[in-house]
Amino acid sequence: MFGWGFQVFFVYIGLFFALTRSNPFSYLKHIIPAQTMAFASASSAATIPNSIACVQSTGKVHETIARFVVPFGATVNMDGGAVYFVCACIWLAVLNGEEVTAASFIMLIIIATVGSIGTAPVPSASLVLIITAYNTVFGTTGTPDGFGYIFAIDWFMDRCRTVTNVTGDCVVAGIVAYRCPIDESVVEALESKPTGVEGDGSSGTDDKEETAEQAAAN
Repeated sequence: MFGWGFQVFFVYIGLFFALTRSNPFSYLKHIIPAQTMAFASASSAATIPNSIACVQSTGKVHETIARFVVPFGATVNMDGGAVYFVCACIWLAVLNGEEVTAASFIMLIIIATVGSIGTAPVPSASLVLIITAYNTVFGTTGTPDGFGYIFAIDWFMDRCRTVTNVTGDCVVAGIVAYRCPIDESVVEALESKPTGVEGDGSSGTDDKEETAEQAAAN
């Protein structure tokens, strides 16, 4: 819980303030419905519509940016899981009497960072990765002793992880919207631009007719 709080209040809020030079709390108050949905569903994918609506309600994020950043973050951004994997593996190692060294920490951080990207945005999808990371780093096989305790509380921890992930998605959307603003006139021009160029179809038809006439004359 402390790690998730640090991730939200220091990393997310700190980056938002440093990169946008604006009050992060005036932005975050708009994403409370998305955080509530994330806690209720424990799924980043199920929260995508709410997240898009919330970041657009801030008036700072264009629809184009919201529809790209939020779904992409729901698939790739799993910071809450990456923090939890390391803590869970270290706790299991201490419980089972394994020696925890600096190399173990580094290996767990790498595995958790890379592995969290491939974790499905569905409830309790990280349980398998915890066992995989633990066995890889500490050279064991099977399910470690004490894993049942993690399984018992995962329903709650998974919801907290999802809230952290969704918060990160929304914060990044706000940062991207500030650093890469979209010109409304350009968007309107692209939407009003015709899909084809007039005359292309007629010229192609004329060429075909000329070829057919030459073939008939021969």
